[in-house]
Parts: sequence; structure tokens; C-alpha cells
Amino acid sequence: MSSCPYSLNPDISGIGVRVSFYLQTIFLGCLSARSGSLDEISGALYTLMATNAAMAVTGLILGLKRTPEISFQDALVILYLLSMAWMTVIASLASCNRLSEDTKVLQLSSVIQSCVILAFAFTVLGKAASFGQTTDCNQYAVAVIFRPFSALKSGRILGWILVSLASATYAVMTARDYMTRVLKKIRESRKRVEPEESSAVLNQRPVPVFTPSEKREAPINMTSPRRQVRVFVSTTYSTNP
Repeated sequence: MSSCPYSLNPDISGIGVRVSFYLQTIFLGCLSARSGSLDEISGALYTLMATNAAMAVTGLILGLKRTPEISFQDALVILYLLSMAWMTVIASLASCNRLSEDTKVLQLSSVIQSCVILAFAFTVLGKAASFGQTTDCNQYAVAVIFRPFSALKSGRILGWILVSLASATYAVMTARDYMTRVLKKIRESRKRVEPEESSAVLNQRPVPVFTPSEKREAPINMTSPRRQVRVFVSTTYSTNP
């Protein structure tokens, strides 16, 4: 049995913080599914993204300072909370894109928040053995996915796999989204340029202009029962009545 204490930091992963995260995430999910107002969803999204980024930055500062104030077990609890809130933000962004295409600031905020969360996750996984206070007890830290298991051994391997897959998937989705917007702008600019070019070509075509005194030869067909005779009559246009 381990003699290491598992008291969590109440300011960063206490019961009050966890309950507030759960409620905020659930309410945002319900709002995204039921609401048809972009302002309501975006307001809740900005609040949750700011909370997520602040939580990740606080965890990094308290865990990496010279005298850490959180343990490795605290960092695992933060990862649980941030992963749940992060997936809710991504799902809610899809609802915002459905309501309006003008969500550039919202998506940029989501990218910044995602980078901060992923940086925290990679830092915790990379420094798992020496992260936080009481590093001798990190080997007894426990992660729970359907059942408890060692967070430093099998949990660390599973964490690397999940975080790497999530990072790669999010990077591909974000790049595809931005590339789609860029290609759409290029197609729209080409559509605007093509009519201008065609109208310019039409304006450059020479238009025949006949002066009043210009002579033209007009063919007149004269048909007889046996033969057809074509006679060219010289016609003159005059301006005099």
C-alpha cells in the first residue's frame, strides 16, 4: 500500500471547480443543441474558452514553478475537465457555423484555446515522472477510464496515443476549414474578374460605321425561267433630302 497523500488542491481541482465545469459544459451543450441565436451560443463559448485557457495556464504555472503547488494527480483531474470542455467547444462551433459563416473571431479564439490545452497535456505527459509536488508519489497516481489503472505507466502510454490522435485530427480539421475558405475566396474573385474581362473584350471590338456618302455595291438577284443573272447596282447614300 502507498503512504502518499492524495489530497487535491481545492483551488484548482476541488469539488467546487469540478462541479462548475460540469454544469457549464452541460449547459453549453444544451444551448448549442436547442438555441437558434448565434449571440447566445457565442457568448457562452467565449466564457467557456476563456475558462479553459485560464485553467490550463494556471495548471502549467503552478505545476512547473520552483515550488509546485499542485500534484501530478491534480494535473490529471485538470486534464479530465479540459478534455470534456474542449470537445464541447468543438461541437458547439459546428452549431455556430450552421447559423452563420461569419465566425472568424470565434474560430480563432478556439484555435488559441486548443493550443493552450494541448500544450498543457503534452507538458504533463512529458514531465509525468517529475511533474508537480511530491514527485515520489507520482508512481501511485491513478487514472480512471472505465476502471482505475496506473497513470504513470499504462496511463501515460494511453495518454500519448489519445493526445497525439486528438492533436492530429484537430490540425487536419482546422487546416481543411481554412483551406476551404481560401479556395472559396479565390473562386469568388475569379468570378468577379471574368465578367470584367469579357466586357472589356466586347468594348474593344471594332464597330463598322458607314458614312452617308459611302458607296456600297448591293447584289440584286434577277431570276429568269432559264437562267439566273446577278447584277451589282451601285448605290449612293446621300444626306440631302
